Amino acid sequence: MDVTFARFVAALRNADVRVSPAETLTAFDVVRRVGIADQALLKDSLALALAKSKAEKSRFDETFERFFFQLAFQEPAKRTFLAKFDAEADRQAALEALRGEISAELVDAVRAVLNDDRTALAVRVQQVADALNIHEISSLREKSVFSRQIADALAVPELDAYVQGRDAVAGGGDGGGEISDDLRGLLRYLRHYFREEIRAYVDAQYRLHADASGKRAILEAALKSNLNQLPQAYHDEVRRVVKKLADKLAKEHRRRARQTDRGVLDLKRTLRSNVAYDGSVFDLRWRQQKRERATVFVLCDVSSSVARVARFLLLFLYELTDVLPSIRAFAFSSRLGEITDIMRAKPSEAAIEEALFSWGKGNTDYARAFMDFRELCAMELNARSTLIVLGDGRNNYYDPRPDVFKELSRRAKQTFWLNPETRDQWREGDSEMRRYAPHCFRVETCNKIRDIERFADRLLVAAR
Repeated sequence: MDVTFARFVAALRNADVRVSPAETLTAFDVVRRVGIADQALLKDSLALALAKSKAEKSRFDETFERFFFQLAFQEPAKRTFLAKFDAEADRQAALEALRGEISAELVDAVRAVLNDDRTALAVRVQQVADALNIHEISSLREKSVFSRQIADALAVPELDAYVQGRDAVAGGGDGGGEISDDLRGLLRYLRHYFREEIRAYVDAQYRLHADASGKRAILEAALKSNLNQLPQAYHDEVRRVVKKLADKLAKEHRRRARQTDRGVLDLKRTLRSNVAYDGSVFDLRWRQQKRERATVFVLCDVSSSVARVARFLLLFLYELTDVLPSIRAFAFSSRLGEITDIMRAKPSEAAIEEALFSWGKGNTDYARAFMDFRELCAMELNARSTLIVLGDGRNNYYDPRPDVFKELSRRAKQTFWLNPETRDQWREGDSEMRRYAPHCFRVETCNKIRDIERFADRLLVAAR
Protein backbone atom coordinates (compact mmCIF):
# COMPACT_ATOMS: atom_id res chain seq x y z
CA MET A 1 0.00 0.00 0.00
CA ASP A 2 2.89 2.37 0.75
CA VAL A 3 4.31 1.84 -2.74
CA THR A 4 0.89 2.39 -4.34
CA PHE A 5 0.32 5.55 -2.36
CA ALA A 6 3.78 6.91 -3.20
CA ARG A 7 2.92 6.44 -6.89
CA PHE A 8 -0.38 8.23 -6.30
CA VAL A 9 1.47 11.22 -4.82
CA ALA A 10 3.76 11.25 -7.87
CA ALA A 11 0.69 11.24 -10.12
CA LEU A 12 -0.73 14.20 -8.16
CA ARG A 13 2.47 16.15 -8.67
CA ASN A 14 2.35 15.39 -12.38
CA ALA A 15 -1.17 16.83 -12.37
CA ASP A 16 0.12 20.11 -10.85
CA VAL A 17 -1.14 19.40 -7.33
CA ARG A 18 1.63 20.67 -5.07
CA VAL A 19 2.40 18.02 -2.46
CA SER A 20 5.35 18.62 -0.14
CA PRO A 21 7.23 15.82 1.66
CA ALA A 22 5.64 16.90 4.96
CA GLU A 23 2.16 16.75 3.40
CA THR A 24 3.00 13.31 2.01
CA LEU A 25 3.81 12.04 5.51
CA THR A 26 0.58 13.59 6.82
CA ALA A 27 -1.36 11.85 4.05
CA PHE A 28 0.30 8.50 4.93
CA ASP A 29 -0.97 8.98 8.48
CA VAL A 30 -4.44 9.77 7.12
CA VAL A 31 -4.46 6.50 5.18
CA ARG A 32 -3.46 4.51 8.25
CA ARG A 33 -6.21 6.14 10.31
CA VAL A 34 -9.16 5.98 7.89
CA GLY A 35 -8.17 2.78 6.05
CA ILE A 36 -9.09 1.88 2.47
CA ALA A 37 -12.43 0.13 3.00
CA ASP A 38 -14.52 3.28 2.55
CA GLN A 39 -13.40 4.81 -0.74
CA ALA A 40 -15.41 8.02 -0.35
CA LEU A 41 -14.01 8.63 3.13
CA LEU A 42 -10.47 7.94 1.91
CA LYS A 43 -10.85 10.32 -1.04
CA ASP A 44 -12.32 13.15 1.06
CA SER A 45 -9.69 12.74 3.78
CA LEU A 46 -6.80 12.80 1.32
CA ALA A 47 -8.29 15.80 -0.46
CA LEU A 48 -8.30 17.73 2.82
CA ALA A 49 -4.67 16.85 3.43
CA LEU A 50 -3.25 17.36 -0.08
CA ALA A 51 -5.37 19.80 -2.13
CA LYS A 52 -5.13 23.43 -1.07
CA SER A 53 -7.14 25.39 -3.65
CA LYS A 54 -10.32 24.93 -5.64
CA ALA A 55 -8.33 24.24 -8.82
CA GLU A 56 -6.15 21.70 -7.01
CA LYS A 57 -9.20 19.96 -5.55
CA SER A 58 -10.61 19.56 -9.05
CA ARG A 59 -7.32 18.09 -10.31
CA PHE A 60 -7.12 15.88 -7.19
CA ASP A 61 -10.58 14.41 -7.85
CA GLU A 62 -9.72 13.69 -11.48
CA THR A 63 -6.38 12.11 -10.61
CA PHE A 64 -7.89 9.99 -7.82
CA GLU A 65 -10.48 8.55 -10.18
CA ARG A 66 -7.94 7.91 -12.92
CA PHE A 67 -5.41 6.33 -10.56
CA PHE A 68 -7.64 3.97 -8.59
CA PHE A 69 -10.37 3.20 -11.11
CA GLN A 70 -8.60 3.19 -14.48
CA LEU A 71 -8.64 -0.48 -15.41
CA ALA A 72 -8.13 -2.26 -18.71
CA PHE A 73 -11.04 -3.79 -20.67
CA GLN A 74 -13.60 -1.22 -19.61
CA GLU A 75 -15.41 -1.61 -22.92
CA PRO A 76 -17.26 -4.93 -23.37
CA ALA A 77 -16.77 -6.97 -26.52
CA LYS A 78 -19.35 -6.33 -29.22
CA ARG A 79 -22.38 -8.57 -28.95
CA THR A 80 -22.39 -9.01 -32.71
CA PHE A 81 -19.47 -11.41 -32.45
CA LEU A 82 -20.66 -13.14 -29.26
CA ALA A 83 -24.26 -13.79 -30.31
CA LYS A 84 -23.44 -17.26 -31.71
CA PHE A 85 -21.96 -18.29 -28.35
CA ASP A 86 -24.75 -17.33 -25.93
CA ALA A 87 -25.40 -20.96 -25.01
CA GLU A 88 -22.99 -22.63 -22.57
CA ALA A 89 -22.68 -25.65 -24.89
CA ASP A 90 -21.60 -23.44 -27.80
CA ARG A 91 -18.98 -21.70 -25.64
CA GLN A 92 -17.58 -25.03 -24.43
CA ALA A 93 -17.49 -26.39 -27.98
CA ALA A 94 -15.57 -23.32 -29.15
CA LEU A 95 -13.03 -23.65 -26.33
CA GLU A 96 -12.61 -27.37 -27.00
CA ALA A 97 -11.92 -26.61 -30.66
CA LEU A 98 -9.17 -24.21 -29.62
CA ARG A 99 -7.64 -26.33 -26.87
CA GLY A 100 -4.43 -27.85 -28.16
CA GLU A 101 -4.38 -25.42 -31.09
CA ILE A 102 -3.35 -22.39 -29.00
CA SER A 103 -1.72 -21.91 -25.60
CA ALA A 104 -3.70 -22.42 -22.39
CA GLU A 105 -3.17 -18.75 -21.51
CA LEU A 106 -4.78 -17.64 -24.75
CA VAL A 107 -7.63 -20.10 -24.26
CA ASP A 108 -8.25 -18.51 -20.83
CA ALA A 109 -8.36 -15.06 -22.44
CA VAL A 110 -10.93 -16.24 -25.02
CA ARG A 111 -12.97 -17.87 -22.22
CA ALA A 112 -12.98 -14.58 -20.28
CA VAL A 113 -14.36 -12.74 -23.32
CA LEU A 114 -17.03 -15.38 -24.00
CA ASN A 115 -18.12 -15.25 -20.34
CA ASP A 116 -17.86 -11.43 -20.26
CA ASP A 117 -15.37 -11.76 -17.40
CA ARG A 118 -13.52 -8.53 -18.10
CA THR A 119 -12.29 -8.34 -14.51
CA ALA A 120 -10.03 -11.35 -15.05
CA LEU A 121 -8.58 -9.74 -18.17
CA ALA A 122 -8.12 -6.40 -16.37
CA VAL A 123 -6.33 -8.07 -13.45
CA ARG A 124 -4.03 -9.91 -15.84
CA VAL A 125 -3.15 -6.69 -17.67
CA GLN A 126 -2.56 -4.91 -14.35
CA GLN A 127 -0.22 -7.65 -13.16
CA VAL A 128 1.79 -7.54 -16.36
CA ALA A 129 1.89 -3.71 -16.33
CA ASP A 130 3.10 -3.64 -12.71
CA ALA A 131 5.82 -6.17 -13.53
CA LEU A 132 6.90 -3.93 -16.43
CA ASN A 133 6.91 -0.83 -14.13
CA ILE A 134 4.43 1.06 -16.29
CA HIS A 135 4.36 3.83 -13.67
CA GLU A 136 7.80 4.84 -15.00
CA ILE A 137 6.43 5.64 -18.47
CA SER A 138 7.75 9.05 -19.46
CA SER A 139 7.47 9.58 -23.22
CA LEU A 140 5.18 9.02 -26.17
CA ARG A 141 7.67 6.58 -27.65
CA GLU A 142 7.32 4.30 -24.63
CA LYS A 143 3.57 3.95 -25.15
CA SER A 144 4.06 1.64 -28.12
CA VAL A 145 6.76 -0.29 -26.24
CA PHE A 146 4.50 -0.99 -23.25
CA SER A 147 1.55 -1.82 -25.51
CA ARG A 148 3.61 -4.38 -27.38
CA GLN A 149 5.03 -5.92 -24.19
CA ILE A 150 1.59 -6.28 -22.58
CA ALA A 151 0.18 -7.75 -25.80
CA ASP A 152 3.06 -10.24 -25.88
CA ALA A 153 2.36 -11.24 -22.28
CA LEU A 154 -1.29 -11.88 -23.17
CA ALA A 155 -0.22 -13.98 -26.21
CA VAL A 156 -1.88 -11.61 -28.69
CA PRO A 157 0.84 -12.24 -31.34
CA GLU A 158 0.07 -15.95 -31.07
CA LEU A 159 -3.57 -15.15 -31.76
CA ASP A 160 -2.51 -13.13 -34.83
CA ALA A 161 -0.50 -16.07 -36.18
CA TYR A 162 -3.27 -18.56 -35.46
CA VAL A 163 -5.94 -16.46 -37.20
CA GLN A 164 -3.71 -15.95 -40.23
CA GLY A 165 -3.16 -19.72 -40.40
CA ARG A 166 -6.88 -20.46 -40.19
CA ASP A 167 -7.62 -17.83 -42.85
CA ALA A 168 -5.06 -19.58 -45.08
CA VAL A 169 -6.86 -22.89 -44.52
CA ALA A 170 -10.21 -21.32 -45.41
CA GLY A 171 -8.62 -19.93 -48.57
CA GLY A 172 -7.32 -23.33 -49.64
CA GLY A 173 -3.86 -22.96 -48.14
CA ASP A 174 -1.87 -25.33 -45.99
CA GLY A 175 -2.46 -24.71 -42.26
CA GLY A 176 -3.99 -27.41 -40.05
CA GLY A 177 -7.50 -28.29 -38.93
CA GLU A 178 -10.62 -26.40 -39.91
CA ILE A 179 -12.72 -24.32 -37.45
CA SER A 180 -16.17 -22.85 -37.88
CA ASP A 181 -16.69 -19.55 -39.66
CA ASP A 182 -18.30 -18.10 -36.51
CA LEU A 183 -15.30 -18.97 -34.36
CA ARG A 184 -12.87 -17.70 -36.97
CA GLY A 185 -14.80 -14.40 -37.13
CA LEU A 186 -14.72 -14.13 -33.33
CA LEU A 187 -10.96 -14.71 -33.20
CA ARG A 188 -10.38 -12.19 -35.96
CA TYR A 189 -12.34 -9.63 -33.94
CA LEU A 190 -10.54 -10.50 -30.69
CA ARG A 191 -7.20 -9.55 -32.22
CA HIS A 192 -8.53 -6.03 -32.71
CA TYR A 193 -10.37 -5.98 -29.36
CA PHE A 194 -7.35 -7.01 -27.28
CA ARG A 195 -5.02 -4.52 -28.95
CA GLU A 196 -7.47 -1.63 -28.69
CA GLU A 197 -8.13 -2.24 -24.99
CA ILE A 198 -4.42 -2.60 -24.22
CA ARG A 199 -3.70 0.57 -26.16
CA ALA A 200 -6.45 2.45 -24.28
CA TYR A 201 -5.08 1.23 -20.93
CA VAL A 202 -1.50 2.28 -21.74
CA ASP A 203 -2.74 5.63 -22.98
CA ALA A 204 -4.59 6.16 -19.69
CA GLN A 205 -1.46 5.26 -17.73
CA TYR A 206 0.56 7.68 -19.84
CA ARG A 207 -1.87 10.50 -19.14
CA LEU A 208 -1.74 9.66 -15.46
CA HIS A 209 2.00 9.25 -14.97
CA ALA A 210 3.62 11.28 -17.74
CA ASP A 211 1.26 13.51 -19.64
CA ALA A 212 1.19 16.32 -17.10
CA SER A 213 4.97 16.56 -16.93
CA GLY A 214 5.22 15.95 -20.64
CA LYS A 215 2.76 18.75 -21.26
CA ARG A 216 4.79 21.07 -19.06
CA ALA A 217 7.90 20.25 -21.09
CA ILE A 218 6.05 20.87 -24.35
CA LEU A 219 4.55 24.02 -22.86
CA GLU A 220 7.99 25.31 -21.92
CA ALA A 221 9.08 24.73 -25.50
CA ALA A 222 5.91 26.44 -26.74
CA LEU A 223 6.60 29.49 -24.57
CA LYS A 224 10.01 29.80 -26.21
CA SER A 225 8.78 29.15 -29.74
CA ASN A 226 6.85 31.24 -32.23
CA LEU A 227 3.21 31.66 -31.23
CA ASN A 228 2.14 31.12 -34.83
CA GLN A 229 3.45 27.56 -34.50
CA LEU A 230 1.72 26.83 -31.17
CA PRO A 231 -0.53 23.73 -31.43
CA GLN A 232 -4.21 24.45 -30.84
CA ALA A 233 -4.30 21.79 -28.10
CA TYR A 234 -2.03 23.90 -25.90
CA HIS A 235 -3.87 27.21 -26.22
CA ASP A 236 -5.73 26.71 -22.94
CA GLU A 237 -2.51 25.91 -21.09
CA VAL A 238 -0.76 28.93 -22.57
CA ARG A 239 -3.70 31.16 -21.61
CA ARG A 240 -3.34 29.92 -18.04
CA VAL A 241 0.39 30.73 -18.11
CA VAL A 242 -0.32 34.18 -19.57
CA LYS A 243 -2.74 34.94 -16.75
CA LYS A 244 -0.19 33.83 -14.16
CA LEU A 245 2.54 35.96 -15.73
CA ALA A 246 0.23 38.97 -15.94
CA ASP A 247 -0.83 38.55 -12.32
CA LYS A 248 2.80 38.28 -11.20
CA LEU A 249 3.70 41.35 -13.25
CA ALA A 250 0.76 43.32 -11.84
CA LYS A 251 1.74 42.50 -8.24
CA GLU A 252 5.33 43.53 -8.89
CA HIS A 253 4.20 46.78 -10.51
CA ARG A 254 1.89 47.61 -7.59
CA ARG A 255 4.81 47.16 -5.21
CA ARG A 256 7.06 49.39 -7.31
CA ALA A 257 4.28 51.94 -7.72
CA ARG A 258 3.78 52.18 -3.95
CA GLN A 259 7.48 52.87 -3.52
CA THR A 260 7.53 55.45 -6.33
CA ASP A 261 4.26 57.21 -5.57
CA ARG A 262 5.18 58.02 -2.01
CA GLY A 263 7.34 60.84 -3.43
CA VAL A 264 10.27 62.67 -1.85
CA LEU A 265 10.85 62.73 1.90
CA ASP A 266 9.30 65.87 3.46
CA LEU A 267 11.85 66.69 6.17
CA LYS A 268 9.88 69.47 7.91
CA ARG A 269 6.66 67.45 8.25
CA THR A 270 8.67 64.40 9.36
CA LEU A 271 10.38 66.36 12.18
CA ARG A 272 7.09 67.88 13.33
CA SER A 273 5.29 64.54 13.38
CA ASN A 274 8.08 62.93 15.44
CA VAL A 275 8.46 65.59 18.16
CA ALA A 276 6.56 63.35 20.58
CA TYR A 277 9.22 60.66 20.15
CA ASP A 278 12.08 62.87 21.44
CA GLY A 279 13.61 63.25 18.03
CA SER A 280 13.51 59.56 17.10
CA VAL A 281 12.17 59.15 13.58
CA PHE A 282 9.26 56.71 13.52
CA ASP A 283 6.72 58.41 11.26
CA LEU A 284 8.03 59.36 7.82
CA ARG A 285 6.14 61.92 5.73
CA TRP A 286 6.45 62.27 1.96
CA ARG A 287 5.78 64.94 -0.64
CA GLN A 288 3.37 63.23 -2.98
CA GLN A 289 2.87 64.34 -6.55
CA LYS A 290 -0.41 63.99 -8.36
CA ARG A 291 -0.09 62.61 -11.85
CA GLU A 292 -2.54 62.83 -14.69
CA ARG A 293 -3.49 59.35 -15.81
CA ALA A 294 -2.26 58.47 -19.28
CA THR A 295 -4.21 56.65 -21.97
CA VAL A 296 -2.85 53.65 -23.85
CA PHE A 297 -4.23 53.13 -27.36
CA VAL A 298 -3.71 49.58 -28.67
CA LEU A 299 -4.25 48.84 -32.39
CA CYS A 300 -4.21 45.10 -33.14
CA ASP A 301 -4.02 43.56 -36.58
CA VAL A 302 -6.31 40.54 -36.18
CA SER A 303 -5.95 39.12 -39.67
CA SER A 304 -5.07 35.45 -39.94
CA SER A 305 -1.31 36.03 -40.14
CA VAL A 306 -1.17 37.87 -36.80
CA ALA A 307 -4.29 36.61 -35.01
CA ARG A 308 -2.54 34.23 -32.59
CA VAL A 309 -0.08 36.84 -31.36
CA ALA A 310 -2.90 39.41 -31.11
CA ARG A 311 -4.98 36.97 -29.07
CA PHE A 312 -2.31 36.59 -26.40
CA LEU A 313 -1.32 40.27 -26.35
CA LEU A 314 -4.94 41.28 -25.79
CA LEU A 315 -5.24 38.67 -23.05
CA PHE A 316 -2.12 40.01 -21.37
CA LEU A 317 -3.39 43.60 -21.50
CA TYR A 318 -6.84 42.45 -20.33
CA GLU A 319 -5.28 40.93 -17.21
CA LEU A 320 -3.33 44.14 -16.54
CA THR A 321 -6.28 46.53 -16.69
CA ASP A 322 -6.19 47.09 -12.92
CA VAL A 323 -2.65 48.48 -12.96
CA LEU A 324 -2.34 49.98 -16.43
CA PRO A 325 -3.63 53.47 -17.12
CA SER A 326 -6.79 53.82 -19.16
CA ILE A 327 -6.67 51.39 -22.10
CA ARG A 328 -8.57 51.72 -25.34
CA ALA A 329 -8.28 48.73 -27.63
CA PHE A 330 -8.95 48.60 -31.38
CA ALA A 331 -8.94 45.71 -33.85
CA PHE A 332 -8.60 45.84 -37.62
CA SER A 333 -7.90 43.97 -40.80
CA SER A 334 -9.49 45.95 -43.63
CA ARG A 335 -11.38 48.38 -41.33
CA LEU A 336 -10.79 49.38 -37.72
CA GLY A 337 -13.22 49.33 -34.81
CA GLU A 338 -13.02 49.85 -31.07
CA ILE A 339 -13.32 46.76 -28.86
CA THR A 340 -12.85 48.43 -25.46
CA ASP A 341 -16.46 47.91 -24.39
CA ILE A 342 -16.38 44.26 -25.48
CA MET A 343 -13.24 43.69 -23.41
CA ARG A 344 -14.84 45.26 -20.35
CA ALA A 345 -18.23 43.60 -20.62
CA LYS A 346 -17.28 39.96 -21.23
CA PRO A 347 -14.86 37.36 -19.87
CA SER A 348 -11.43 37.60 -21.46
CA GLU A 349 -11.61 34.56 -23.78
CA ALA A 350 -15.11 35.36 -25.03
CA ALA A 351 -14.28 39.03 -25.60
CA ILE A 352 -11.10 38.29 -27.52
CA GLU A 353 -12.75 35.64 -29.71
CA GLU A 354 -15.61 38.04 -30.52
CA ALA A 355 -13.15 40.79 -31.41
CA LEU A 356 -11.18 38.51 -33.70
CA PHE A 357 -14.35 37.21 -35.35
CA SER A 358 -15.88 40.68 -35.86
CA TRP A 359 -12.82 42.50 -37.18
CA GLY A 360 -10.59 39.74 -38.57
CA LYS A 361 -12.22 39.54 -41.97
CA GLY A 362 -11.00 41.06 -45.19
CA ASN A 363 -7.58 41.97 -46.59
CA THR A 364 -5.27 43.85 -44.27
CA ASP A 365 -5.08 47.58 -45.05
CA TYR A 366 -2.99 49.54 -42.56
CA ALA A 367 -3.60 52.88 -44.26
CA ARG A 368 -7.37 52.43 -44.00
CA ALA A 369 -7.06 51.35 -40.36
CA PHE A 370 -4.89 54.37 -39.46
CA MET A 371 -7.33 56.75 -41.15
CA ASP A 372 -10.24 55.15 -39.26
CA PHE A 373 -8.31 55.57 -36.01
CA ARG A 374 -7.56 59.21 -36.85
CA GLU A 375 -11.26 59.89 -37.31
CA LEU A 376 -12.11 58.22 -33.98
CA CYS A 377 -9.32 59.38 -31.68
CA ALA A 378 -7.00 61.93 -33.26
CA MET A 379 -8.10 64.71 -30.90
CA GLU A 380 -7.57 62.48 -27.84
CA LEU A 381 -3.97 61.65 -28.68
CA ASN A 382 -1.72 63.94 -26.65
CA ALA A 383 1.59 64.15 -24.84
CA ARG A 384 0.32 61.75 -22.16
CA SER A 385 -0.77 59.06 -24.64
CA THR A 386 0.98 55.86 -25.62
CA LEU A 387 0.22 54.33 -29.01
CA ILE A 388 0.84 50.61 -29.55
CA VAL A 389 0.49 48.87 -32.91
CA LEU A 390 0.63 45.09 -33.20
CA GLY A 391 1.03 43.83 -36.74
CA ASP A 392 3.38 42.49 -39.36
CA GLY A 393 3.14 45.61 -41.54
CA ARG A 394 2.09 43.59 -44.58
CA ASN A 395 -0.31 45.80 -46.50
CA ASN A 396 -1.34 43.59 -49.46
CA TYR A 397 0.36 46.09 -51.83
CA TYR A 398 -2.13 48.87 -50.97
CA ASP A 399 -0.85 52.43 -50.53
CA PRO A 400 0.63 52.34 -46.97
CA ARG A 401 0.15 56.10 -46.33
CA PRO A 402 3.05 56.45 -43.87
CA ASP A 403 2.17 60.16 -43.61
CA VAL A 404 -1.03 59.28 -41.71
CA PHE A 405 0.89 57.09 -39.28
CA LYS A 406 3.53 59.82 -38.88
CA GLU A 407 0.80 62.30 -37.90
CA LEU A 408 -0.62 59.92 -35.28
CA SER A 409 2.82 59.15 -33.90
CA ARG A 410 3.68 62.83 -33.50
CA ARG A 411 0.55 63.43 -31.46
CA ALA A 412 1.37 60.66 -28.97
CA LYS A 413 4.06 60.74 -26.29
CA GLN A 414 5.56 57.50 -27.59
CA THR A 415 4.70 54.91 -30.22
CA PHE A 416 5.57 51.22 -30.02
CA TRP A 417 5.24 48.76 -32.87
CA LEU A 418 5.20 45.06 -32.03
CA ASN A 419 5.97 42.94 -35.07
CA PRO A 420 5.80 39.11 -35.10
CA GLU A 421 8.33 39.09 -37.92
CA THR A 422 12.06 39.65 -37.60
CA ARG A 423 13.82 42.57 -39.29
CA ASP A 424 15.28 40.41 -42.04
CA GLN A 425 11.72 39.72 -43.25
CA TRP A 426 10.85 43.42 -43.69
CA ARG A 427 12.26 43.43 -47.22
CA GLU A 428 10.16 40.47 -48.35
CA GLY A 429 6.87 40.66 -50.25
CA ASP A 430 4.33 43.32 -49.25
CA SER A 431 5.94 44.35 -45.94
CA GLU A 432 5.89 48.14 -45.37
CA MET A 433 7.71 48.13 -42.03
CA ARG A 434 10.68 50.05 -43.45
CA ARG A 435 8.33 52.99 -44.09
CA TYR A 436 6.53 52.81 -40.73
CA ALA A 437 9.52 52.09 -38.45
CA PRO A 438 11.13 55.59 -38.61
CA HIS A 439 8.03 57.07 -36.96
CA CYS A 440 8.10 54.72 -33.96
CA PHE A 441 9.82 55.27 -30.64
CA ARG A 442 10.66 51.57 -30.68
CA VAL A 443 9.95 48.59 -32.93
CA GLU A 444 10.22 45.22 -31.19
CA THR A 445 9.99 41.68 -32.45
CA CYS A 446 7.07 40.10 -30.60
CA ASN A 447 6.25 36.50 -31.47
CA LYS A 448 6.72 34.72 -28.13
CA ILE A 449 5.01 34.88 -24.76
CA ARG A 450 8.30 36.07 -23.25
CA ASP A 451 8.35 38.98 -25.72
CA ILE A 452 4.84 40.02 -24.69
CA GLU A 453 5.72 39.74 -21.00
CA ARG A 454 8.88 41.83 -21.44
CA PHE A 455 7.01 44.52 -23.39
CA ALA A 456 4.17 44.66 -20.85
CA ASP A 457 6.70 45.23 -18.08
CA ARG A 458 8.21 48.16 -19.98
CA LEU A 459 4.76 49.51 -20.76
CA LEU A 460 3.77 49.56 -17.09
CA VAL A 461 6.74 51.80 -16.39
CA ALA A 462 6.60 53.97 -19.51
CA ALA A 463 2.85 54.63 -19.46
CA ARG A 464 2.65 55.88 -15.86
